Amino acid sequence: MKKIYISLFLGVFSLGLFGQGYYQIPSVNAGMNPGNLNNDPEQPEGFLTANSTGYSNVLPSSTADAWSTVQTIPFSFNFNGAAETQYHVSSSGVVTFGATTPTTTPGFTPSLLPAATIPPKSICAWGVNLTGANDAVVSKTFGTAPNRQHWIIWASASSTALGAGWTYWGIVMEEGTDNIYIVDMRSYSQGGGNVAIAAGIQVDGSTAYTVAGSPALTSQNTATGGSQSDALDNSYYQFVYGTQPQYDMTATGTSVPQYYDINNAPFTLDVDLRNLGTAAVTSFDLNYSINGGAAVTAPVTGSLATFASGNFNHPTAWTPSASGSYTIELWASNINGNADENMTNDRISTSVTVVDTAATRQTLMEVFTSSTCGPCAPGNANMDQNVVPNVSNYTIVKYQQDFPGNGDPYVTPTAVNRRGYYGINSIPRMEIDGQWDENAASLTTGVFNGFQAVPAFMHMTFNASSISTNQVSVDFDINVLADYPAGTYVVQTAIVEKKTTGNVATNGETEFFYVMMDMLPDENGEVITGLTKDNTINITRSADLSGTFIEDLWDLKVVVWVENTQTKEVMNSAWADVIQLVSVDENELPTASIFPNPANDVLTIQLEDEQEVSVKIVDLSGKTVFAKDFGLTSTEKVATSNFAPGVYMVQVIADGHMSSERVVISH
Repeated sequence: MKKIYISLFLGVFSLGLFGQGYYQIPSVNAGMNPGNLNNDPEQPEGFLTANSTGYSNVLPSSTADAWSTVQTIPFSFNFNGAAETQYHVSSSGVVTFGATTPTTTPGFTPSLLPAATIPPKSICAWGVNLTGANDAVVSKTFGTAPNRQHWIIWASASSTALGAGWTYWGIVMEEGTDNIYIVDMRSYSQGGGNVAIAAGIQVDGSTAYTVAGSPALTSQNTATGGSQSDALDNSYYQFVYGTQPQYDMTATGTSVPQYYDINNAPFTLDVDLRNLGTAAVTSFDLNYSINGGAAVTAPVTGSLATFASGNFNHPTAWTPSASGSYTIELWASNINGNADENMTNDRISTSVTVVDTAATRQTLMEVFTSSTCGPCAPGNANMDQNVVPNVSNYTIVKYQQDFPGNGDPYVTPTAVNRRGYYGINSIPRMEIDGQWDENAASLTTGVFNGFQAVPAFMHMTFNASSISTNQVSVDFDINVLADYPAGTYVVQTAIVEKKTTGNVATNGETEFFYVMMDMLPDENGEVITGLTKDNTINITRSADLSGTFIEDLWDLKVVVWVENTQTKEVMNSAWADVIQLVSVDENELPTASIFPNPANDVLTIQLEDEQEVSVKIVDLSGKTVFAKDFGLTSTEKVATSNFAPGVYMVQVIADGHMSSERVVISH
């Protein structure tokens, strides 16, 4: 599980002098959406309507500020302590409660709250417009009763400061808690500027609760170029009705993995904690419970100012009694010797599986690049020259893309669609096991090793990977070592060429490595089931590669991996060389006897007469373990005592013709 760190960012309030009101909890660079209910892609209204369910179009593109028709809140909700059932939305980033449409609009230029142009009972992310062709306001309700969130999203909105760029902001109402969130989702600046937003709540003409920086609050994620189309770069500002507690610690995340290898026990359990109270925390107890059992409690010393976060390890390590599934709860208590005043947010729960066998992880690096992309060249060079030679147990797939300009000469629709799967709209971009989304120029051996340290609980074994003429055939087994949780898993198969030179364009690169040529059956992969412990799943694939950009049929590898399409996480991967089977007339095949089979220490190759003979032996991962030209001979022996037990392909080339035979080595 990915750690969650929330930065310290103190809000400033402008409010009335008496009566109960709101307090604010800022979560800048939260790396998630509030409550983690909304995990939809952050895309224009057209994309959301076509690819995601449940969205309603509230306001279309418009050059003028305008109010929407009346909208209905899908659950009971209180604003400032009073029940509300309906609202209107403005093009400029304002939600106001009530059934009656306001008579004036706020306009596109924000000012400090409270503002005369903002109606009473309003929530503001004020300062955007819908003047672009793709701009719209959409709404959707996430979650299930009684814990739903109603989202209102300014999707691909415009701002004068962004030029031809765009920005996404959300206003969220939460069932049960009556919490309000203003979410900074995604922004892209064409000219280097940033949005200017007035964010907050306006109760009436004299009372408002405002996010610090308003009316010039900037988006926190323009540094990514807006390419992050999920919540990993999101910030949000939470408004809670009531009085802020003095002592309130919440658990926000944990690095406890999904799987543990029992052979590595005991395990250190950690938790990310945040202080939401007004008092600085100097001491507390840290607790964990296994499967609802008795709490394991230990004192911890540490300093957390209001709204500060920290990661803490429990002093008592956990040793599971046996392999199996466990539920772990972690929480803090006894804050500065006092009880936590808000028990609703204390605990975080995570499920883990303890297994008795683990596999070596082969970390998958997927690179989105182009020979017309200037910044792609140093990214590829860093990966190929500085990182790959210094790491092991990896697989690589590079997808050539269709921009800048016409893009790489070897671009394919499959490569472009794979980019869309990750929501990538700028290159260079790299995914490591579907979880690290950065420029390959930022890749280090430390980053790679961090992903490779994640345990894997499946491995792939190749039975065959060959090509005859242009027809490729792949046969492999997925060996499952643990029960995988429910989800949608697909197996992917890609054919890559180890080196290409025919797609040289404008960025100075002259050689390109592990370029994707085809995916079998396509970039969507194939859904697999049966991911239960000790199960073996056989996968066979075949395709005609005659329509691809392959330069050398002797220079191919097949890469296979299993991924969770909901989290994008890659469970494990593997690759093997594609063996070229020479297509000749059956009468021309060399007649070779290979014995014994199974073999122990020596393998004998015998032909009917003397011929020019070469022998190559390849294991099922595609690795060549023996290769030798014997010259003119009829009988040769190959020592196999140092070969690992297993199945091998023995290729005999005699007088330019080749035949292959599977041989088992057993000691």
